[in-house]
Amino acid sequence: MARDARRTARDRWDTGVGELHAIVFVDVDETLLTINSMSSFLVAHLRARGRSSDEVRAVVGHLAALDRGPDRGAVSRAYYATFAGESADELGALGERWFAGLGPDVWHAPVADEVAAARDAGALVVLVSGAPPATVAPVARAVGAHAWFATLQEQRDGVLTGAATDVVVGESKARVVRAVLRDRGVRGEDCVAYGDHASDLPMLEAVGTGVVVGDDPVLAAAAARHGWRLLPSARAGALTSPTPPG
Repeated sequence: MARDARRTARDRWDTGVGELHAIVFVDVDETLLTINSMSSFLVAHLRARGRSSDEVRAVVGHLAALDRGPDRGAVSRAYYATFAGESADELGALGERWFAGLGPDVWHAPVADEVAAARDAGALVVLVSGAPPATVAPVARAVGAHAWFATLQEQRDGVLTGAATDVVVGESKARVVRAVLRDRGVRGEDCVAYGDHASDLPMLEAVGTGVVVGDDPVLAAAAARHGWRLLPSARAGALTSPTPPG
């Protein structure tokens, strides 16, 4: 028998403002987390490889300068190039150790609490991030996500080439959302998405309800147009063993 397209209360979750949603899509860095996991993990990676403090600062500074530019894809490409020659398995193991060293303040409570409520009410939780699998996988497991999507890193014989085959930023996030909706047979208008950066706008506009985290001017303007909720900025966060939300 075909499932009732109207669904039941167990298939959705209540945002607290009278709306029920079937799937919650969540950006990770400075949305679900109070930190930029890409930067934090890069520092851990460089230190694990014996790079000096000056070298670490130089690499991070270069990426930060690119991030201030108009092309966010440029910083993603430069970021992933730093992992050229690394074992994919070893990088994944480092990601687990990195995440285990973070503290409870890594979770951005306004978002993490709503994600926990979504999951507990029976909604699907899907993380959509431009970060590498090494950082997104442990976060997804801790938050109880049903699925997660990260930037794919090209590898040959288990060794990373330094190229990213699909950077999950901007319109790529919207494509991920639409693919999940098709796969699950769910309408976009029945779902919600959280994001903090202008590059998250295509994802937020791919669903019925967007939630803006922080004060990005592009997202703030979109929130005003669409009547979306605003949540406080996630930028804070001491780093010290995570207590997953929920």
